[in-house]
Amino acid sequence: MVKEERLRIRTAQREGIEIAKSQGKFKGGMKKYHARTTGKDKVIFDRIVQLLVSGMSVMDIHREVDVARNTIYRIKRELNFETSN
Repeated sequence: MVKEERLRIRTAQREGIEIAKSQGKFKGGMKKYHARTTGKDKVIFDRIVQLLVSGMSVMDIHREVDVARNTIYRIKRELNFETSN
């Protein structure tokens, strides 16, 4: 009984999300570090870019800046850096 109700709720939620996506209303979470950000986040973004340009590895950047490696890889991808590291 409880499993069926949970399944019904999840199905309705999934359908609602699909409808919202088709209408352009569901965009997911906002990115914290990007080129157009401001304040402290911009300083961190610029530092990550500077370290990527200098050739530092993603793991070393992660340790220095204390930002998730996936975020650094995303920035690296967005800026079209070589994937040598």
